[in-house]
Amino acid sequence: MRRWIVLGGWMMVAGGWHALPEAPSDSLATVEDEVFSFPPSVTAEMTWSSPRSPVGWGSVDLTANPETDEIRVDLLLGTPADQSRWTCGDMVLDIDGQRQNLATSWAGVPMQDGVFDAVTAKLTIEHIRRMAHAEQVRIELCGDGVVFEEAQRASLDDFVRRFDDLAIYEGPSLPSPPPELGPEHEWDDGRDWMIVGTGETPSA
Repeated sequence: MRRWIVLGGWMMVAGGWHALPEAPSDSLATVEDEVFSFPPSVTAEMTWSSPRSPVGWGSVDLTANPETDEIRVDLLLGTPADQSRWTCGDMVLDIDGQRQNLATSWAGVPMQDGVFDAVTAKLTIEHIRRMAHAEQVRIELCGDGVVFEEAQRASLDDFVRRFDDLAIYEGPSLPSPPPELGPEHEWDDGRDWMIVGTGETPSA
C-alpha cells in the first residue's frame, strides 16, 4: 500500500529535470504530449514516527539519477493523516543548527480514510552528504518536525556512496606532463638568431 502511495506522489513530479528534451518540430515523431523520464537509479526509503498518522509512521523517500544529473536529489516527505495541512509553503532543513528554507510542492494523494499528506522538494547531493555526517538533522514543515535518527543517517550515507559510484563528471582533463621532445628541440642559446625588423643579430 505504501509503495503505491509513494508512486502516486512521484507521478505528480515526473518529467522534471530527468525528462528527455522534446523532439524538434520538423522531426518524424508522431507521438504528442508524451513525456519520457529516466527511472531513478538511486533510491532511499525511510520512515519516521508521525503523531498525525493513524498507523504511526510517515515516510521520507529520496530518488536521484546521477548518470544524467550529478547534482539533483528529489525528496518526498509524506504521512497518512486525517486531512492535509502541508500547504503552508517552504520547509526548513536544519543540519546541525544551520537552517535553510526549501521550496515545496504539495504531492498528497487522497485515501479511503483521509489523505496521504505529502510534499516534494529539490535538494542537492551536497545536502544529503551533509545530512549523512551531521550530529542532528531535522525537517520542519507547517508546525511538524521530522528528526533523522542515527539509522536513517546511515541510510543517507549509503545513498551518497551509491550516488557517487554512478555520478558523471564533466570538466577539464587532468594536467599531463609535457612531452619529451628530444635534444633537437631543446632551447639553443647560441645567440645566432636575428632580431625581427632590424636584420641584426644581438651581440654576445
